[in-house]
Amino acid sequence: MNEIANMTDIISQSFTQYAGAVIQSRALTDVRDCVKPSARQIYYCLYTDGFTSNKPFKKTLKAIGSAMRTYIHGDSSCEGVIMRSGQPFAMRYPLVEVEGSYGTQMETENWAASRYTSSRLSPIANYLLDETKQYAIDEWADNYDNTEKYPRVLSSLGFYNIVNGSSGIAVGVSSSIPQFNIKEVNDALITLIKNPDAEFDSIYCAPDFATGGVIINESEVKESLKKGKGKACCVQSVIQKDNKNHVLIVKELPYGVYTNTICKEIDEFVQKNPDCGIVDINDLTGEDVCIKIYLSPRTKVDDIIALLYQNTSLQKSIGINMLMLKDGRFPQIFGWKEALVEHLNHEKKVYINVYRHRLEQLLYKQKIDKAIILAIQNIDTVIQKIRDSNSSSEALDNLKKLLPIDNDQAQAILKIQLNKLAKLEESNYVNDLEKIETEISRIQNILGSEELLDEEIIERLKEVSDKFGDERRTKIIDKADSKVVNKKVSYPVAVSLDAFGYLKKVKINGGQNLTKMKTTVSDNLVNLYSSFGKMYRIKLDRISECGQSDKGTALGAILNLASGERILAFSINNVDEKCIFVSKLGKIKLMHSKIVDSNTQNLKGIQVMKLAENDELIGIKTTTDNIDIGVVTNSDFGMRINSNKLTESGKASSGRILIKLKDGEEVVKVSYGNSVSTIPQCNFGTRGKRLTKKQ
Repeated sequence: MNEIANMTDIISQSFTQYAGAVIQSRALTDVRDCVKPSARQIYYCLYTDGFTSNKPFKKTLKAIGSAMRTYIHGDSSCEGVIMRSGQPFAMRYPLVEVEGSYGTQMETENWAASRYTSSRLSPIANYLLDETKQYAIDEWADNYDNTEKYPRVLSSLGFYNIVNGSSGIAVGVSSSIPQFNIKEVNDALITLIKNPDAEFDSIYCAPDFATGGVIINESEVKESLKKGKGKACCVQSVIQKDNKNHVLIVKELPYGVYTNTICKEIDEFVQKNPDCGIVDINDLTGEDVCIKIYLSPRTKVDDIIALLYQNTSLQKSIGINMLMLKDGRFPQIFGWKEALVEHLNHEKKVYINVYRHRLEQLLYKQKIDKAIILAIQNIDTVIQKIRDSNSSSEALDNLKKLLPIDNDQAQAILKIQLNKLAKLEESNYVNDLEKIETEISRIQNILGSEELLDEEIIERLKEVSDKFGDERRTKIIDKADSKVVNKKVSYPVAVSLDAFGYLKKVKINGGQNLTKMKTTVSDNLVNLYSSFGKMYRIKLDRISECGQSDKGTALGAILNLASGERILAFSINNVDEKCIFVSKLGKIKLMHSKIVDSNTQNLKGIQVMKLAENDELIGIKTTTDNIDIGVVTNSDFGMRINSNKLTESGKASSGRILIKLKDGEEVVKVSYGNSVSTIPQCNFGTRGKRLTKKQ
């Protein structure tokens, strides 16, 4: 037993150490520069080895060789970091320039071999790496063979790499940081410098992705960024309509989506829905995204677009989880303001270190220039003293006795060239000394004044914005709050919902066949119940009126349904009905349809039944009568009960156990009314009874 206990402790300790190493050394960025450790190693090596924007391109193979001085992984992954850092659709502001093919948005990792491409750091990378010296950065680490050191954080003066975003998965934690616009970020940083107590709204920057797209839930995104974690950013692609030729043209994709994925998803959708109206698809992507989707002439374009958003990655949720390392060591979720403050604190620290180092250099140069000027003024005596000396050490001592100078100053006089001792050179040294003393005074003032230091930081932030700032690529709307104004009608209509998620509204005329439709008027609300236990409420004037042979309005054009979420039933809001919910894990619930007493539209959904993580609703019935409910499991057990045995419960309830299931069992069929008469009647919470093949 002791051996087992010891082994458990060893495994636990080893795994904890491994998890900590992955978190600190691989997956997460440092909040100060928003760069991952491995990428930082690569950028630093390229910078120090001269792979910079002011030098000629060099083969990517050489760049990889340079990076391997400190890079701790393989050359293949090193190439991947370099190539992705140069892709304008992967990086909002690329840190690498690539000569040759860095790939396209057709598929991931489709760049040319490293022997065919050339790479160097981009101009903006200088602002990330300039002043990354040992006098400026306090934290350095040994490389894998202890032959050199690399920085644990980059200087990042004027440029906060949070604009390029990041994502990473470590052991037990993950992060997802969206991309931003550098002009907006730098303006927010300047606002914080001028007013550290600035409200969130004055520094808020909406995500701005390299691939553009449209954010349709800004209010949720804003709240997530404020806290550092929350609802994902929902991004839709930009789709142009060519009504004349019945073609949809996809021009922008959600960030991280490739056209091959889109084409495959559309093909699968068409196979499952052959009558959806999509005739063909053609991927013409090169430097820019271009997917052409050909439609049949009678297809409703807006409905197809809505279905594509709902069923493909043309609409994608990009998580917001701003988990970063504080001081390069401690994982912490940073709200937007907290992250900006951490970066500014880092910049101030680097500026102070840089200015202190410059001050030391200038004070030393001031001291040397003063000594040389003094020597020139006493040139004859100085030369005579040097000539009378028997050795350089004696000359050094004689100079220190002759003039009020220290050892460094005496050494400088001895090393000076004879032509520099001419009296005409004295004015040059005097002018140089004046410039040095002016600069010393300026730096001393900056180091002694927080306001002057802030001005230096602001000036560099503005410089970066002016050089590299561009317009937003990602548009922003809030779909849930967008206003759709349609002319209201006052005549009776019929409403129906088909299995493909189309909601239809038809004007009632005498003699029309209205089978399976419910009559109402257009200013009513429709309650829609989903497989995720949510109820959505929409106005009927959001639904286009159509004929009986038409498909109607796709729900995806109105609601932001989650992936896999389906609308199973609907009711009219002013009708006095009961709702019966049955889940695949054997739960049942009875709720009055008017339990949600609001009479306003709700497109985000209200949770009306609490479900377990791996559970979902498979049967929803709205009724005004007591009816029989029958369920069948995948192990051929079944049972029947009557709704009069159910007690109404509120929207927060998770219902009660209808049928007891074993591991691996689930309810696969729910029936109502006369169709369940052959299923045995049983009590709640029992296994039910095994059904015969006939049944």
